Amino acid sequence: MISRALLALLSVAALAGCGGALGVATSPTSSSTSTMSTSEAPATRRTVTLGVYSGRPDPSWDLTAAQVARVEAAIAALPVTTGTPPEGGLGYHGFTLLLGRPGKADETLVAYRGIVAPPGVDPRPYRIDAGRTVERLLLHSGRSILTPTEVAAVEVDLATDP
Repeated sequence: MISRALLALLSVAALAGCGGALGVATSPTSSSTSTMSTSEAPATRRTVTLGVYSGRPDPSWDLTAAQVARVEAAIAALPVTTGTPPEGGLGYHGFTLLLGRPGKADETLVAYRGIVAPPGVDPRPYRIDAGRTVERLLLHSGRSILTPTEVAAVEVDLATDP
């Protein structure tokens, strides 16, 4: 049986480009792919980026209106605390969610290891997601454009305690 640590290491190595062209060429799934239908109002835009690469573009996609509603409800239900949330390093380092609303400044949140927080290095309010619900919702929303290796990198991390 392969240990979680070894599986995580293998996923990181694969994502880092060990094995040649993977680290140089970008796959079609690494570019932005929109899942928003033309019947949805463009009033609110939610773009998700999976932080998984270093030195090449991370995969991004737009959420549908239904996905936006589920993610926003999940975030709103989380308890708030203040402090300095963890940041990722190499390999999987969270989902970045860009919240764009007409007439308001864009807001950015990062969902990583059971935390949903605005980016930064200073102590700040953030939400605790002990069940990692937001990360799971965001992973599910991008499954149609993510490669199996990208999905595996997140799933390995989700299987560990935050």
